[in-house]
Order: sequence, then C-alpha cells, then structure tokens
Amino acid sequence: MPMAIEDMLANTPLFSRLDRVHLGHIASQAQIEIYNDGQIIERQGELGTALHVIRSGSVGIYHNYGEAEQSHLADLEEGDFFGEMALLLGHPRSATIIARGPTECIQILRATFEDEASSEVLWAMLQHVAERLAHASERIGELSH
Repeated sequence: MPMAIEDMLANTPLFSRLDRVHLGHIASQAQIEIYNDGQIIERQGELGTALHVIRSGSVGIYHNYGEAEQSHLADLEEGDFFGEMALLLGHPRSATIIARGPTECIQILRATFEDEASSEVLWAMLQHVAERLAHASERIGELSH
C-alpha cells in the first residue's frame, strides 16, 4: 500500500527539511493522480503548472517523444520527482513523461508551492536542478558523438 502523502513528501529530498506544519499544508493541497501504462503524464512543450512526486510505479522521460529523433533521457521511480522547473519558472515542459506500468503521482500545483516554499526547499530544488542539468549536458554530449 502506498505511503501517506505527508510521509511520502517527508521522505523526498526536496521536502525532507520541512517541518510537519508545512508538510501537512502541502499534503492537504496535493492531489493523487493515477496513470496507466504508456499514458502521457506531461507533454514536452506544454505549460508546466505542477510538481509530481512518484508515489508508486515509474516513469520514462523522453525528448522529442514520438518523433524520429526521440531520445530516452531517464527513468524515475517511487520517491523521485519531476516538474520542478514548472514550479520555479512556469515554462513549457522540456520533456515528455510517460507512465511505465500503473503509476500514482502526488501532484503539487505551483500556487501551493509558492505559498509554502522555504529557503531550504528552494536550495534543495536548486541542487537537484543543477544535478539534472549536469546529467542532461553529459547525455547531449554522448548523443552528439
């Protein structure tokens, strides 16, 4: 059985430093989204409005999904999250996210995050974004050779 939303967030690096009051508020505003195998969760180019924490299952991340130059960038599993750029910038999605088997995600909307963001959460998110950027740069380098 999947973990309670508040507990799941507490075990996610992005939210692990938040006290239970903030976690409780975010959890109370979060929604559980259920996806089937192969279902598109987020599509590259669409405006991002939410962060997703994988509660159960897994996802694949693709650039140019369904096109001749499609690239598989990564797989994420339970406890991982995606969509942090949507929270920070509100920009269009940079990749398409596909459910790999039955998948449940905790969805946190940008407005909720803006109300509850602390310097600890923002710092953790910045570190995570930097790590993903470094990985993406490595992957782009590999693809160009």
